[in-house]
Amino acid sequence: MSCLSLGLVGCSSTGNSPLGNTLASLIPDREAVATTARSLPYASVAAHMDGNDALMVMAHQVGEDTFWQARDRATLQLHAGLPYRTAGFDNELLKLDYPPIGSAAPKERLPVVADWQDAEGNEHHLTGWVQRQCQPEPQVELPLTTLDLERCEDRVAWSNGQTSRNTLWYRPQDQRVWAGSIEPWPDAKRIGWQVARPWW
Repeated sequence: MSCLSLGLVGCSSTGNSPLGNTLASLIPDREAVATTARSLPYASVAAHMDGNDALMVMAHQVGEDTFWQARDRATLQLHAGLPYRTAGFDNELLKLDYPPIGSAAPKERLPVVADWQDAEGNEHHLTGWVQRQCQPEPQVELPLTTLDLERCEDRVAWSNGQTSRNTLWYRPQDQRVWAGSIEPWPDAKRIGWQVARPWW
């Protein structure tokens, strides 16, 4: 995913540091993303993966699974609005079973399972537990709209002793996930995404 989909905007690389707690930090060039998304008649998400930014368009949908592609065929699969699998990178997310929105009471522990393949072709499997705390965050600016959302801060305790911290933004009325920042396995490069033009 070296550039914005359809050759619309240039690329950027930001390394592997945490993205912070604000939605604005997920996608650096918000104005360019908004302009491009507004011009396209397709469902789209602004994504940050493996150090690159892209506006990805939906290529396919099956039930709760949606498949998003960039111009260079890099692919992100979302399940119920959450990252599930990637393709087109040195390190590939093979499967992420992550607790869906609305499935946790405060301080409840929910299971998570991650499978991935590293750049050498070795496959890895890890389990863990997620604790989620959510609070209202009104007037959140997304690429094409502004919404009152809930922001959930997730702490993942992995079975190897490492921890990850993830953030999700969702709309309480319909449980739709509009944005997020997830470390899919310990020390992985983060996946950040925002819904631009929704598909529902």
